[in-house]
Amino acid sequence: MQQQENKAYAELTEALCKLAASLEKADGIWLLGGSCGLWLQGVALATAPRDIDIYADLDTASRLHERLQRFATDQPRHDRSGLYTSQLSHYRIEESTVELVGGFEVHTAGAYYRTEVDALLAPAAQRVTLRDTSFSVMPLAHELVFNLLRQRPDRYLPIAGLIRKAPEQHLPLLDELLQRNEWSSDWVGRLAELLDRPLLSRPWREYRGEET
Repeated sequence: MQQQENKAYAELTEALCKLAASLEKADGIWLLGGSCGLWLQGVALATAPRDIDIYADLDTASRLHERLQRFATDQPRHDRSGLYTSQLSHYRIEESTVELVGGFEVHTAGAYYRTEVDALLAPAAQRVTLRDTSFSVMPLAHELVFNLLRQRPDRYLPIAGLIRKAPEQHLPLLDELLQRNEWSSDWVGRLAELLDRPLLSRPWREYRGEET
């Protein structure tokens, strides 16, 4: 099992480095998210990541697709499935499947969340390095709200644990995500509980103008 896992991580590393090299001169910002992004930020995962997810704003995604055209297995298409709305396209690099997600949004009861890569997420993103290749990963504040909305405790519990260890690093962005999107008091309350109510200097509010 350990040998298989080591092989999986080695294949992911090879694909990630080739992906980053292919997008090195691309016009636009992209962030590595999903299980690969969590792995590279030290979040405990039950199994090795199975694929690679990258995120960009909608207009950037089209330009990135041009750079990745030689790896493409389909063409960009608008996708609305379950909670999610985005433009999706897929690629095969080495042994890994890559999904490019443009203009990602989550719609669920009591919440509406959209990714703003250029304006909000990229400035707060951590840079990681693999084999002398560096790229940016989705901030843990995003990963926390995304995995909470899709009800993945196997993800949001360890993410919350890491945020609690360095709240000053993550909470300013989380506050922005709350203010710039729509959340019921129930969702805000669940976030506060996961993070042991770290914002004690002022009350958590429903980010639509009503107190929780």
